[in-house]
Amino acid sequence: MQYLYVSFLALICGAILTSFIKNKTISGFLATTLTLISSLCLFSVSIDVISENKVIEYEVFSFKGILNSSLLLSIDSLSALFLLIISIISFCVSMFSWKYLNAYKENSPVSFYPFLMLLFMSSSGVVCVKDILFFIVFWEFMTLSSWFLVVFEREKKSAIKGGLQYFIATHVTTAFLILASVIIYSYSNDFSFKAINKSFEFIINNHPAIAHFILFSIFIAFVTKAGVLPFGFWLPNTYPQPPSSASSFFGGVMSKLAVYALLRFFCSVFPVSFYTQVWGFIIAVSGVFSIFVGTIAALTQDEAKRLMSFHAIGQVGYMLLGIGVGLYFIKINPFVAAVALVGGLFHVFNNSIYKSLLFLNAGSIFYKTGTTDLNRVSGLMKVMPLTAITALIGSLSIAGVPPFNGFISKLLIFESSIWSAKQSEVFLLTRGTFIVFGIISVFISAVTLASFLKFVNSAFMGKLEGTFDEKRDLPWSMVLPQLILAGLCILTGLFPMISLKIIYAATLASYNFLPDFSSVFTVNFAGVDINFIKNYSQGAWFPVFVMIPLIILSILIFSFEKYAGTPKREVETWYGGKEHTPEEVAYRGHSFYQPFKDLVSFRIGKIQFKGFYPVTTPSIKVSVPEKFLKILHPDEWLYYPVANRLTKLFESAEKLHNSTTKKYIAWLIVGSIFILILLFYFSGGSL
Repeated sequence: MQYLYVSFLALICGAILTSFIKNKTISGFLATTLTLISSLCLFSVSIDVISENKVIEYEVFSFKGILNSSLLLSIDSLSALFLLIISIISFCVSMFSWKYLNAYKENSPVSFYPFLMLLFMSSSGVVCVKDILFFIVFWEFMTLSSWFLVVFEREKKSAIKGGLQYFIATHVTTAFLILASVIIYSYSNDFSFKAINKSFEFIINNHPAIAHFILFSIFIAFVTKAGVLPFGFWLPNTYPQPPSSASSFFGGVMSKLAVYALLRFFCSVFPVSFYTQVWGFIIAVSGVFSIFVGTIAALTQDEAKRLMSFHAIGQVGYMLLGIGVGLYFIKINPFVAAVALVGGLFHVFNNSIYKSLLFLNAGSIFYKTGTTDLNRVSGLMKVMPLTAITALIGSLSIAGVPPFNGFISKLLIFESSIWSAKQSEVFLLTRGTFIVFGIISVFISAVTLASFLKFVNSAFMGKLEGTFDEKRDLPWSMVLPQLILAGLCILTGLFPMISLKIIYAATLASYNFLPDFSSVFTVNFAGVDINFIKNYSQGAWFPVFVMIPLIILSILIFSFEKYAGTPKREVETWYGGKEHTPEEVAYRGHSFYQPFKDLVSFRIGKIQFKGFYPVTTPSIKVSVPEKFLKILHPDEWLYYPVANRLTKLFESAEKLHNSTTKKYIAWLIVGSIFILILLFYFSGGSL
């Protein structure tokens, strides 16, 4: 627990100190150093809990005499997994921000670093507390600190609009979480997770409608924060607004904490019951809907950060599909449930790495060119080759291309969705639904690859075009975080067995009655087997064996090229004898997949859909009586009249004070006599 305290203390000190430092370089160095200390502490705690398979608990202070609530810090394997993610991403984000913030010349670091540090701290608190009251406190703290980062560029209307949507959507749904907590507290008279687990059994048996309402409120609160459609309508307008380093933490960690909360409440806080199965199916359906709409809408985007924001919606859908299938089968078939839950959690881990990386790639483009519009940049590989390579790795990872890390987690989700249709205990209609879920997920993976090929081709391939500062090279503090995350994409893809064991331990933290790891997976240095049938492997994946021929072929290709010694030369592109300007022949970002984009763009009434996502909404005109409008403006009928009268009174007193000395002394004498008379009267005639 001392490591956890040091981590929190470092982040709080960083937030306080950076509030007074206006120099971006000094503030960035201080934030990076303190975040490194925090990350090392969190990393140590996570590895200790995971390796020893233990639970650390400590009650910091208690309100038992008032509310039956206490700040109970508890770290199990599930919490440790998310602390591990937070430690890695927070360090990469703070280091990237160090020099990156220089791109915002008009904005002060005082409006950025304190809230970034508080966001890191509150995110860690969310996964450590085991009391719903303090969970809400840290949850709300995380929301408020992230809102300040959204409106970092207050001079931009889009930032204010995105911040307003984010503030309203998250706080309205947090009200559902508070309402659910109050209802539960009325039965349990305790805010601890253990007490809630016991009291919810009573609610299920005696008040089924209330039980469903509580689960509905919890569901709404967390899927909205995760950006699941249709509740995540705010996300594409919010995530592109802050600096890309903050967007990286939003997409890589903050949205995943909503998945953590959903998993924690539905798997640990609430007992396993028929309700778990019902809501597991609802979670899976919402996940598939987000996969489809979010990813198709991303394909139509031409701005890099907005494209990635829509993909954040789609990728969270994969996680919910895996978790939803797992919850549905937790009582029917624990084996399938284990594969699905591990797939969903594994995708959380993988997505946190490559989603953070891709937002940092977009930040690098902005730092070099001053824009993230894919129609205005091209050929950046020539001036930022390392960023181009890491962007390609991140793009292939998010698309689930082997042997990168996104493949194995998607494989587990696909396998569990399709294999679940073979279970005889499931209704025939539901079996067909799960097969459809699996097919949609596989198809959308291809769409994801297409949209990120567009991103890589538009930004980094082709001729070098666009306005950029040739002297502004990316500093090492911006390149290193991208290399770290890209390296993790490769390592976790080539050696998934290490991550798989960690994630399975995190799954057992919620359901200790699941099968043993060895009965579900067979792992070795080469890869992973999924044992759907006893003593028979299904869904095997051996990335090492795949990499060997790829490496051999790559060596042969480069060897032939070098042996041939063919000279290279750069010439102007041949346009068939007719002169064209570069703008006429350039293949811009909006040109990619134009026929497909036209196919998925349509209008229903006054609502325009682009990629099945509404981009325009009809304006609603409401006529309100003028008298009612006056009531809504108390400044006109209350504040201004009172203020004017007080102003005149003070002006009269000022004139009196500034008049001749004789008058002033006379008023003092008269006032003193008046006070003496009052004292004489109230004292009963004796002084």
